[in-house]
Amino acid sequence: MAKIRNWVGLFLMGTINNLPYVVVNSAASTIANSFGQRNLVGLVFGANVSLAVVVKALNTFALLKVPFAIRFIVNGFLMLLGLVGVAYAFNFEFAIACIVIVGSSSAFGENVTLGFLSKFPSKLVSAWSSGTGMAGLLGAGIYIIFGCVVTESGTQDQEQLRHLNKYTFLLTMPVVLVYWFAYFILVKVPPQDESPPCSPEASGDSTAAYHQQLVESSEEIRPILGNTCVQSQAEDEEAICQRYYRCLKLVLWLATNLAAIYLFEYVARACASRVRPTSEYNVGCPELYAALQLCYQAGVFASRSSVQMVQIRKVGVLSALQAINMIVWLIDVEYKFIPVYILPAFMVYVGLLGGAAYVNIFYLILNDPEYPQKDREICMNIAGLFITVGVLLGTVMETILFNTALKND
Repeated sequence: MAKIRNWVGLFLMGTINNLPYVVVNSAASTIANSFGQRNLVGLVFGANVSLAVVVKALNTFALLKVPFAIRFIVNGFLMLLGLVGVAYAFNFEFAIACIVIVGSSSAFGENVTLGFLSKFPSKLVSAWSSGTGMAGLLGAGIYIIFGCVVTESGTQDQEQLRHLNKYTFLLTMPVVLVYWFAYFILVKVPPQDESPPCSPEASGDSTAAYHQQLVESSEEIRPILGNTCVQSQAEDEEAICQRYYRCLKLVLWLATNLAAIYLFEYVARACASRVRPTSEYNVGCPELYAALQLCYQAGVFASRSSVQMVQIRKVGVLSALQAINMIVWLIDVEYKFIPVYILPAFMVYVGLLGGAAYVNIFYLILNDPEYPQKDREICMNIAGLFITVGVLLGTVMETILFNTALKND
């Protein structure tokens, strides 16, 4: 029963944590167009991750000793603040500022939860990752539904697009209550063995009694035994900077691949707003760009839910395949050679690769003996930081390309 509760709770936390973030990404094209900034769709993506490195680093290096409950409460309020701000944005600059808050909440919540997962059996990472995948489906689906409602009312001018943004983000707000319910009511942390190695609880009653017998038998032994225990503990308590550096080296290969995957897929996703003539966007139901984002999220959900059945250790292969995807999408922006009916399947494939990399990398960190139990929270947080590095590089790259070489395509 406890396993089911934890699975459901972590699934809900993953869904709610990423939902506002995904709604922003799914709406990126519409948000930019609603303020007459079609060429700045990449800036919406960029704002969504602009402070992610800061908040993730803050959690990783400064807040690990702050109770998880406090961090989850603060994150919920950040979600609410960002959603209200985007809903009532009066110009593009203010919308971007509020999107920064939305993205910061998602990034902070992700790293907090990844560290939280170190307290659970490794396969429960699939509950969280599957929930984040479901967030993608819900976010894209919600936006498509409201987009269809607006379409039925007539031509989608800027004012109508802003109304679409407003009601979508306002109606997303209640999910924060579900987020807190999942953490405080559903999820129960398994018992943790935190006894220090030199304590009687850790060594057993017989060992403790034998130790006491030796101490009482000779006054000379007392300092020797005491110093030995202190020395052993001192060796375990390495300097904080040394520990973080050691953990960085442990996860560097996995984290670098995670960053690369995100760079490639974010460029590909932004290309989805430019691979067809302008006349084919912001019309019909579902709107083309939102529909392609839904396809991407479907792929992410499927692959992030797959670790219970399939584990992939060669994550470098996933990175290479995603790099090829990015190149093809960039070429298609220029030449528009891929038929529109092929694009949905192609975008599902992009999502499959990205989701598979995410869940398998974090599963390896939580499950592989190469990563010591005591270091897994830090390793998970460091890998989470690299996600943001990849997204930032991807958004910078796409923004530069769309305002230079691919500006008129």
